[in-house]
Amino acid sequence: MERPTLTDGGISLRAPRATDVDRIAGAAQDPETQRWALALPRPYRREHAVQFIEHSTAEAAAGTGYSFVAADDEDQVIAAMRVGADGEIGYWVAPDARGRGVATRAVTLLRDFAHERLGLERLVMQIHPDNAASCRVAEKVGFVDTGERRIPDRGQDPDAHAIYVWSAE
Repeated sequence: MERPTLTDGGISLRAPRATDVDRIAGAAQDPETQRWALALPRPYRREHAVQFIEHSTAEAAAGTGYSFVAADDEDQVIAAMRVGADGEIGYWVAPDARGRGVATRAVTLLRDFAHERLGLERLVMQIHPDNAASCRVAEKVGFVDTGERRIPDRGQDPDAHAIYVWSAE
C-alpha cells in the first residue's frame, strides 16, 4: 500500500523524503529523544536517517510497517512515527516541537490510519513508565495502561515498559 498523506489541518503525516535526512538526524540525536525512543541507534548518525528512509519505503511496499514523518505547515519535520503490521506504534517528537500537542495529534492520525486503512483492531504502545509525557499522549488518544510491564525486545533499554493498548471495540 502506498502511504497516503494524512492531515488534521495543522500537521501532516507523510512518507519521509531524502530532503528530510538532516532534520531527522538532528532530532534523533537529541538526548531526550535518545532516552525514550526504543528503536533508535545510539549514537544516531546521518546514515541512520538515510537507512530509516530506505527501510520505510521497503517496509511499506512489503506491507510490514508504515513509517511517517509529521510535518508542520512549512513542511518542516517535527516528529517521526511508525505502526507495524502487528499494531505496535512508536514515535518521537523533535525538541523544538515538544509541548505543542504534536504527539497527540500525530498519534491520533496514525491510530485512525492503522484502524481504518490497515484494518487493525488493536494497537499497542510500549512506554517507559517515567516518560510521563508519552503516557499522557497514550491516554489522550484512547490507549489504556494494561498494568502489564515488559522488557523491550529491541533497543538498549533494559527497564520494564508499560503496555498501553487501544482497541476498536
